[in-house]
Amino acid sequence: MSGYERRTQAKKEAIINAVWELFTKRGVTDVSISEIAAKANVSQVSIYNYFGSKNALAKEVLLSYMNETIKGYEALLDMDLPFAEKLTLIMDKKQSATDEISHSAFSQMAWEDKTFQEIYKEIVHTKAISIYMKFIELGKKEGALDENIPNEAILAFLLSSVAVTGQAEYLQTSTEYKRGILKLYSYGLFGKGE
Repeated sequence: MSGYERRTQAKKEAIINAVWELFTKRGVTDVSISEIAAKANVSQVSIYNYFGSKNALAKEVLLSYMNETIKGYEALLDMDLPFAEKLTLIMDKKQSATDEISHSAFSQMAWEDKTFQEIYKEIVHTKAISIYMKFIELGKKEGALDENIPNEAILAFLLSSVAVTGQAEYLQTSTEYKRGILKLYSYGLFGKGE
């Protein structure tokens, strides 16, 4: 990577970090491009050149956040821990990510905007599926998941959780409700989650 490319990448990251901080505190509509530029220490022209519009920038921030979250799940799956511990850590991480999004002003626009919903679905169906498959294979290898259930059936079950947790109404529920839903998907009705 050349010096120009490194500077461009650094500027983009500074913009995305500034946007995440501002949008989660105040929402997309209440933040101006000039505020973002000042916080990121870049020109407004740079923002428009790199991202095109404030809405495109908001979508890029959501994509960046979700990519980082997925990288965190990948790191957890690669840890040298028993499957049950990985499952607990994954549930905690998912709960934290959901809480962070649901308590931010950014989430209101994100879950009402069809494009944001499409980005979310696209990420789930591209990157998350490979994580789910790795999760399933690890679970079967350690005997935590029933070897007789086809991987595709387990994947369909896990993806059905996305249908529930991807609804705007879900983000408005209590932490206990969200944790209960995650436990049901992770341990089933009769599992103990040891």
